[in-house]
Amino acid sequence: MTVTSTSSTVASPPRQLWLLQRKAGQPGAGLGKTSGWVHRAHLKHQGVQLLGGVEYLQVDDAGLHLRVNGEQRVLAVDNVVICAGQEPLSELAEGQSAWHLIGGARRAGELDAKRAIREGAELAARL
Repeated sequence: MTVTSTSSTVASPPRQLWLLQRKAGQPGAGLGKTSGWVHRAHLKHQGVQLLGGVEYLQVDDAGLHLRVNGEQRVLAVDNVVICAGQEPLSELAEGQSAWHLIGGARRAGELDAKRAIREGAELAARL
């Protein structure tokens, strides 16, 4: 059997997704060399925009206000999921009508990555 073409077409996602991190550098850089590359390639293939070195300023009706390399930007977003590790930024949710805390932002005293991942996946499915 001869394969003449293996092109893959990915439908445009129904919404634009951003993966942001406070830490400077490429998101996922701390992962193993192979797994980091694989995860970033998968996200890129799905159309996810990656951005590191982000300082979160506020969330309001205009979207997510942030600063990157000294430049302020506003991402016009409908939903914001903050994976803050053990440094929660709950003040970003103040005054918001619908917000959810998951993982360490909800219960920072317990380091449980499996719980945080499960809560994130469940929330994403509901959004």
